[in-house]
Amino acid sequence: MTRTPAATSRIHESLDSALARKRVVLWYDPNGEWASEFDDYQPAAAEKLRVERNEFSVKVAISRAPLDQRFLLYLPTAKPPEPDNWLLDLLLAGHEFTADRASLDIQEAGLPLEHKDLAQEHAFFFRSPVRTTKLKNLKPSKDNKLTIRLKMLAVLAEQQPDIDQLLLHAFGQLDPANPDGDDPVEALYGNHQLSSHFWKAVGEKFGYVSPEPNLRDFAVGLFNSVSSIGPSGELLPHARVFLSIWKDSNSSRPAFEQWSDHLAVVLRVEEQLNDAPESFEPDNDDSYELIERFVLRRLLQRFRGDASDTELLEVIRNRSSSCWFGKHQHGYRALEQAINFRGLLAKADLQVPSFEEGLQRYCNGWWRLDQAYRRCIFHARTYKQPGLLKPLRDWLEAQYVNNVLLPLTNSWSDQVAGLSNWGSSTLPRQKEFHMRYVHAPLSSKGLKRLFVVISDALRYEAARDFAERLNSQAGKGWQAEVDALLGVLPSYTQLGMAALLPGAQLGLNPSDSNAMVDGQSATGTENRDKLLKAYAGGRAKAIKAEDFLSLATSKEGAELTRDYDLIVVYHNCIDRIGDKRESEVDTSQAVEQTFDELELILRKIASLKGSQAVITADHGFLFQQEPVDANDRAEFPPATELNFKNRRFALGTGIKASAGQKVFTAGELGLSGSWEAVFPLGLDRFPRSGSGSRFVHGGTSLQEVVVPVIKLKRERKDESRPVQAQLLRVPAKITMGKLSFGLFQLEAVEPKKRLPLQLRIGIYTKSDGALLCAHRTVLLDSAATEAREREQQVVLELSNAAGDYNNQTLELRIEQLLEGVSTPVSYKTVELKLQQPFGSDFDDF
Repeated sequence: MTRTPAATSRIHESLDSALARKRVVLWYDPNGEWASEFDDYQPAAAEKLRVERNEFSVKVAISRAPLDQRFLLYLPTAKPPEPDNWLLDLLLAGHEFTADRASLDIQEAGLPLEHKDLAQEHAFFFRSPVRTTKLKNLKPSKDNKLTIRLKMLAVLAEQQPDIDQLLLHAFGQLDPANPDGDDPVEALYGNHQLSSHFWKAVGEKFGYVSPEPNLRDFAVGLFNSVSSIGPSGELLPHARVFLSIWKDSNSSRPAFEQWSDHLAVVLRVEEQLNDAPESFEPDNDDSYELIERFVLRRLLQRFRGDASDTELLEVIRNRSSSCWFGKHQHGYRALEQAINFRGLLAKADLQVPSFEEGLQRYCNGWWRLDQAYRRCIFHARTYKQPGLLKPLRDWLEAQYVNNVLLPLTNSWSDQVAGLSNWGSSTLPRQKEFHMRYVHAPLSSKGLKRLFVVISDALRYEAARDFAERLNSQAGKGWQAEVDALLGVLPSYTQLGMAALLPGAQLGLNPSDSNAMVDGQSATGTENRDKLLKAYAGGRAKAIKAEDFLSLATSKEGAELTRDYDLIVVYHNCIDRIGDKRESEVDTSQAVEQTFDELELILRKIASLKGSQAVITADHGFLFQQEPVDANDRAEFPPATELNFKNRRFALGTGIKASAGQKVFTAGELGLSGSWEAVFPLGLDRFPRSGSGSRFVHGGTSLQEVVVPVIKLKRERKDESRPVQAQLLRVPAKITMGKLSFGLFQLEAVEPKKRLPLQLRIGIYTKSDGALLCAHRTVLLDSAATEAREREQQVVLELSNAAGDYNNQTLELRIEQLLEGVSTPVSYKTVELKLQQPFGSDFDDF
């Protein structure tokens, strides 16, 4: 037979090794198939002898030779029985060399001849030089047969020699919903006679026993063993560790979800959850997505029951580490905001003692009610589960309209009704914006260029939201502070935009509502650009947001900053979407979209080396998600002439205000002209065909007229960092089936300075890095000033696999989870000694 040069070389190397150990080496070759290898062999310090019916003379020659003389005896016959073997004494004192196919194969794989039976049992595996080379690279020479076979399985699956990884690979190869799919274990290992050894390795680690083991049966036992719902499985605690690895693996996660969803149907998980008693608590169980839905549904029920807000928020916090949380986070966030709204409302006193106190109280905290309502609506709509969240939304809508908007706008309107002029000593007028926030900083020596962003309908609560997000997130590069102005009346786009421009006198045309500054039109970007250039001697530019964002930074952007000191960016998202009947229901989504677009604008400003920016709005808005009640509709009052009509105001002359309405002259509003404006008070809207009624502005409500100003400065250095964590009461030894310790957050979370820290915790072996417990994810985000409120208790349950590492050193690894980074970063490591008393094998855990 033809053999490769490598095979022949291996035989000769084995002969050299045998002759180095023994004086006489006997090579029986009953079929004479190795004769050429014997003839080609040239030993360095040994004599080759062919034995063919000359046994006696060979023995005589060996006995007379010097004791340091080595002999290789080639016998082209079968080895005779001991009583008939003339060379038995030489055989017993020497070494029998074999060069059969199995022996050759096992040596090619870098294994000693004592494992020859592996090559015989798994002949098909060892006949491939590619597979034997890969096995040899795994350095199996010092392993036992169990470990060698595990490495053989790893070679075939192209995975690490770890039964957990091999199982993950197998699960990923089979569609659980396809009953005709081939068993990947049999398909991959069957021809190599390794399937039974795969299941033997699974059995030893998981305690899985079956007369006909297969992947589907194992999956049922696995999920039953880790889930809080359904029959209890019989697998060992390592099942929890494996499921943790499966869920945490980016590459294997899709297969986990597929198997979980399939088994939820097979095992009738939904039926069991529907029948679960009130005392049933899934805790951290996330084996099925149905459990996530069950938890959220129960939380929504308990929100309307007697559960405290603290209890509800604690459950949400605990569920945040669930692998399904991301898919359902908007449902949880909607509930969080409803809880927040309820808490704010319980503390709110919405009485308005005076006009000035109304403005002050709104800026000091009432705005948070509008914000919680909008956020809740946003998350509820984004979650797209209207049936599930309908009771929550109905409750929220009734509370917001009846207990916030109605009492607040009515009480505020009483103060507005008594005004003789539109103005305040508490808040600067919107007309002062340019002098305070543009002219003053540009006139200082320290600022060469200022960017101003005017976002249409960015109301005060939304601006506070955006500023808080900037201040609470690392790496945004901006410090934000929020001021407030008293917006112009009517609070609509044309006049609000004009009020932000330089000039002495504001006015508007009552026939078409177009605004003017010092007699010049302020309608449209082109006209505003002219007014700005006139103020800045040509070194100011008005530009639409979409055009600004499309500028190439290195060319057009550089030219922009070279030619202009004042760059005013006009952005329109909220008003564009909210002020249309067909899209006003998407107002909450429009606000979130505005935040994203404003961040893009700020990023662009930063790329143009802008160091200061101001974001403001032309007006705010009133909004309620559900259709407006018929009682909130007002009729236009009698008048000599009503030239312009809007939902929240009308312009004309000779207006006779009806009950629940307020009339101001142009002069009382600080505007030029001899016309009048009438406003419905409270939540009333004038009838206007073709326009929406849920999103409105133009009127006198706090939500419409309190205009935000966000002052932004570029941070020279991002000094923010995550809070620090300290381990408490970590024992030096683990003597039980679990490890309990404290995790202390050293400092409170503080916007822009101390950020939340998310950690993943696990116990690993130091020798081979095996995971011995299910991962625990902990979020340290407490803003509590009391130190005792910032400690969390962590309990890790050891897997049965820990029994193989008794009296060895383990590592408690704390890893930091970073947003957008799949691989955790090492945070802290503590060495522990596993000292299992009385030889316990963890079977009782």
